[in-house]
Amino acid sequence: MWNARFRLASLWASQTARVLADNCLRIFVYLDLARAGMAAASSGWHLVTTLLMAPAIILAPSNGAICNAQPKPRVLILSAAAITAVLGVFLAMKGPWIAAWGIAAIFVALYAPTRYAILPAAANDAKIPLSRVNGWIEMAVFVAVIGGLMLGGRLQDEFWSVGPAPVVLAAMLSAFALLTVLPVRFASDVRRAEPPREAVAGFFRDVRRIWSDREARFSLIGLALLRGMITAMAGAFLPVAMQREGDPVRELLVVGAWIAGGAALGSLLAGIQRHPRRVIGMAPIGAVGMAIGLLVAALASDLPSPTLCGIFGVMAGLVNVPLAATYQADVPADARGNAMAVRNFADNVSIAVMSFALFLLGRYAGLAPSAQLLIVASVAGIFAVVSIIRLRRELLELLIEFLFHLLYRIRGVGPGLDRVPLKGPVMVLANHACWMDPLLLAKVVPRRVHPMMTADFFDIPGMRWLMVHVIQAIRVPVAYFRREAPELKLAIDRLDKQDCLMIFPEGALRRKDEAPLRRFGQGVAHILRERPTTPIVPCWIEGNWGSFFSYKNGPPTKNKRFDFRRRIEIVVGEPIQMKPELLDDQRGMRLYLMQECLKLREVLGLSQVAAPALEEPGEAEGGKQES
Repeated sequence: MWNARFRLASLWASQTARVLADNCLRIFVYLDLARAGMAAASSGWHLVTTLLMAPAIILAPSNGAICNAQPKPRVLILSAAAITAVLGVFLAMKGPWIAAWGIAAIFVALYAPTRYAILPAAANDAKIPLSRVNGWIEMAVFVAVIGGLMLGGRLQDEFWSVGPAPVVLAAMLSAFALLTVLPVRFASDVRRAEPPREAVAGFFRDVRRIWSDREARFSLIGLALLRGMITAMAGAFLPVAMQREGDPVRELLVVGAWIAGGAALGSLLAGIQRHPRRVIGMAPIGAVGMAIGLLVAALASDLPSPTLCGIFGVMAGLVNVPLAATYQADVPADARGNAMAVRNFADNVSIAVMSFALFLLGRYAGLAPSAQLLIVASVAGIFAVVSIIRLRRELLELLIEFLFHLLYRIRGVGPGLDRVPLKGPVMVLANHACWMDPLLLAKVVPRRVHPMMTADFFDIPGMRWLMVHVIQAIRVPVAYFRREAPELKLAIDRLDKQDCLMIFPEGALRRKDEAPLRRFGQGVAHILRERPTTPIVPCWIEGNWGSFFSYKNGPPTKNKRFDFRRRIEIVVGEPIQMKPELLDDQRGMRLYLMQECLKLREVLGLSQVAAPALEEPGEAEGGKQES
């Protein structure tokens, strides 16, 4: 694990140096063009940016094929070496620098997606949540962007013996990026070895696979829009800074520094959220903040204040890291190289389209920078509305989780904590001792869960709308001795949709101190008979009995203190499949599942408890249906 963490740190250092070098050269080329009169101050930035993005767009299929079929460490090393060589050659030739920029961009377009493609393997080997790894990476990217711009801008007029200082510095940083990428390799990285022609064809097949995944598709579009908006915003700020008295580069870099600092902070904040699905709930918050910040900046008709820049940066970080982590986690493991090339393609298409459109509007239609910002703010507002609607559940769960930090100290343990299937149908089942059990269990299960919930909780005023339209829970009527159970069909449908079904087979809350587990109902056996290959993740929740929402000493919320920082421990067992010999024995199946749940108590050092007795064959089972 520590060896993998060292290699991750080395990758972090390499990509930070790479971004520093790129942006140092980027601002140098822009200022060189502007001062030579080869491009107007209002449009030169968009031109330079378009040149950077073109290779990522045109070469996406070949870049994806290379990244997917070749070992990713080798791709990183060769692309970093090529960039260093290009800068060395053009330093020897003493330009032209716009050509050096365009050729270097070809290899940047290969390096950038490869570094992101290797992050899931890095997170897995280093035992660090992917969202946190992305937080560190993106924090460094934002700092390096503004650092590179500051260095390149400040050194613009300085020349060292071998050439312009910004280009020399970019070459030195590129050499450092090459040295630090040499140790990078991760055992769990998946490579799909293919001949060149098949690899390129595989790129287009993987595009369809990625686009068919709703989460990956949304994250891809959101990341592309974010990159386009930030770049367009920077292009609108440049001419405003150039028209101000004093040092325009300094004015611009102050704005950039505050934005980058805020974005770095926002990236770190987003990385605190460990849950791989819930983290994306931060995106709507950040999107709303970005839209408001852009609107305020557009109406001001001047460079925004440092405070506004910092807040905008934080909001951008809250959008970027969750979308990036979700995209990396959702794409197929054997298609990550192609997936990151697709992401790079989408990012750069968005950047190029926005930059070129604003270039044309500024050059030929005379569109003022404030009007450009207003257009970008409109795009941000549309994305904010869509993200709130699309991610309403994750947003709600995130807000509830903040409250839960006051009520409970939740700790997940057990052999199955990192082995819950992240794709495909799965059934999570656990003991049931308080109303909050679905929310407690959802904290440690790394999936979007669909719980079966009894009507007495489901039908609480104001709760039903959330259960139906946000949580998408399955309502279980409160009744004795029912002949039909349509909720079981709904549960099976959820599994057929490749969802994660959460079920509490006891069918009712715990009522007695001496009985930590009630007998499981027959519904769970019925579901498993219909879908016998479904992975089952048994869990045990400890600390829920005696909480404010349990039946201890009276009904829930009665005769008990309100929960405050109550300790909750959840043991997650390894995924199991129902034994074939039990599929026709519903009593044996239920007994087996009860025993699997109870034995998880041993992980917490709790005493062994015998499974409760089941009804005799032919005897109707009393009690409420499952929740």
